[in-house]
Amino acid sequence: MANALQQTQFNSNNFHRCLKRDSSEFPGLKSYQVPYPSYVGPVTGRVQDCISYNSTAGTTSTTTMSSSQKPKPTMTPSESYMHSAVLDEDGKYTLYWSYNETSIVFEAHVQTTGWLGLGISPNGGMAGADIAIGWVGHDGQTFFKDRYATAIGKPPIDPHQDWLLLSGKREGGFTFLKFTRLLDTKDCEHDLPITSDTIRVIWAYNNAIPESEDGMTYHGPATRGSKSINLLEPAQNKDALLPASAVRYDFLNRNVSVPAEKTTYWCEVFRKPPITTKQHLVKYAPVIQKGNKGVVHHMTLFACYTPFDESLPEHGYNCYGNSKPDTMIGCGQPMALWAVGGEDFYFPPDVGFSLGAEGDPMYFILETHYDNPQERTDIVDNSGMSLWYTPEIRKYDAGMAGVGNLVGNFMMIPPRQKSFQISGICNSNCTQAAIPPEGVKTFAYILHTHIAGQKIHVRQYRDEQLVDVLAHDDNYDFNYQQMRWLKKEKTIMPGDSLIVDCFYSSTDRASLTLGGIATTEEMCVTYIYYYPRSEFSSCQSLVSPRDQFSVLGMNESLANFDVESTDEPNHWTKFLQNAQWTPSLTSALQRVQLKGENYHICQKGDASQFPELPPLISKYPSYVGPVKDRVQDCLSSNASTVSTTVSALEMTTTTADNSANSQVKGFTVGIIVLFLIQMCI
Repeated sequence: MANALQQTQFNSNNFHRCLKRDSSEFPGLKSYQVPYPSYVGPVTGRVQDCISYNSTAGTTSTTTMSSSQKPKPTMTPSESYMHSAVLDEDGKYTLYWSYNETSIVFEAHVQTTGWLGLGISPNGGMAGADIAIGWVGHDGQTFFKDRYATAIGKPPIDPHQDWLLLSGKREGGFTFLKFTRLLDTKDCEHDLPITSDTIRVIWAYNNAIPESEDGMTYHGPATRGSKSINLLEPAQNKDALLPASAVRYDFLNRNVSVPAEKTTYWCEVFRKPPITTKQHLVKYAPVIQKGNKGVVHHMTLFACYTPFDESLPEHGYNCYGNSKPDTMIGCGQPMALWAVGGEDFYFPPDVGFSLGAEGDPMYFILETHYDNPQERTDIVDNSGMSLWYTPEIRKYDAGMAGVGNLVGNFMMIPPRQKSFQISGICNSNCTQAAIPPEGVKTFAYILHTHIAGQKIHVRQYRDEQLVDVLAHDDNYDFNYQQMRWLKKEKTIMPGDSLIVDCFYSSTDRASLTLGGIATTEEMCVTYIYYYPRSEFSSCQSLVSPRDQFSVLGMNESLANFDVESTDEPNHWTKFLQNAQWTPSLTSALQRVQLKGENYHICQKGDASQFPELPPLISKYPSYVGPVKDRVQDCLSSNASTVSTTVSALEMTTTTADNSANSQVKGFTVGIIVLFLIQMCI
């Protein structure tokens, strides 16, 4: 019947009227009847047009949807949020959020008419996740429940409902859910606290509306995923941080044929930008060549303070190979860093990195870490960094310093270890010499290990007392290394000590892991931005190789080998790779990390040592306590504490809709909020 009625619309006569403004008929026209014009074709559908066009375009090219073309929600967020992120590659799942000191509010916009979920995971998977799932039913009622997962599968309902639904709506093929929870619910069994650590947010959705509380249909492999995010990142008005006078200048690699090696550090030399007066660098951003996203792992732009040498190689060189020019040794001052997962970085409104003035960098080196595990021979790269600088000089010049463990083969991590600690010490003697009397203020940092790294803590001590935890991440993700702003600037005074503790998991490794530049080797370093700029550039340490070898019973075997030299490591590394790593041997090596002597370096930006300092040798400070285990702290603190009630939730940035809350009635929400922070390593 419907088809017949549709045909009538096109094939029958139509009665027509032609009226004047006073609603009278034109007198010269008779009543007339005509059918739908045969010359009028059908209205074209844009999706069908796209399919038809591509079907005749051949198969030699592929069209990639840009971010501006991806599906977008048909409804704007219900309020102004501090942050937002697109969680999937197709742009169908967008998350908005804001937080205060006690709680956090989320709003999920998902292109689905069924259920959706969001969550936190220790490893990007489902097991151990704190979950919320929700949807809008056929009758318009929103269902929402706090859940948890112990394995892959349908997550059970959490007996402590700590997620609170604020509102829900389905419109235009999208589902919108808004919900909140305390940052720390004190539910140690099924929930995880939301901290400033890296959060592996997992998400999922399905287009089918569940018919019951546990009637969620499996999401399938294409409508789920994970994304590492710093949920408690301080908010920034980035538009206000980039003045209109800012000029963009690019430092890009020049058609680098990436070597067929698993790891390559490639260096390109660049003259300074064409400026003759002082400017301030206020922003930098990565430029990743299309198709090389998985190859370019991180980049560091080094500032060089010696005159430019015209004999320097024009087309780059292997940073750590034999072709490294001698004049490159003085380029030890990092100025800008980016690593996989990172985004654009903006300096604070009163701080910039000085360029063009006396004493500023004379030229630059861009160091690019290429990760080529398949040892491909066909990769050509032109990635690099874009810098924005302005003649509007800000109040302070910025500096950068690296603290941690000195990179090299004398860093040793035994195999089959759930958690092995390596530390780096920035000695008080170094800060006394390098930092001005009034101190320096830190405002941002980036933590760095390789793939075995699990968590990193940077602690500040003064007069043998803990002053602050400058930075930490108990859920470190090698594939998400973002330069992070501190919520509040922190002051480092001359004479302070900075302790960098890195923890590694080698449970999947059958042999020793050494320190080094390769992805499969390890590092333990943190770079901090500070102001005002001083000569404070590098403050790192290394546990004495002789102490380590003595514990391992190797000194006699290697009596004729200079273990303090890093030039020929192959002799002793072969010895170690064949060692039997018994629990007692592993424990002995761990003890020497915390009890053995440390050799220190304290360098200026030109890589020279502070001349007034004697050779620095010390031990891991006895006054430094162990890094706290947050899960154990949670369990201990809750042994005699009543769990927090949902009514305690308050959000200063939003007003909860109480009528929406009353509609929940204990049903699961369509938001798998699986946000799991890994607290145990």
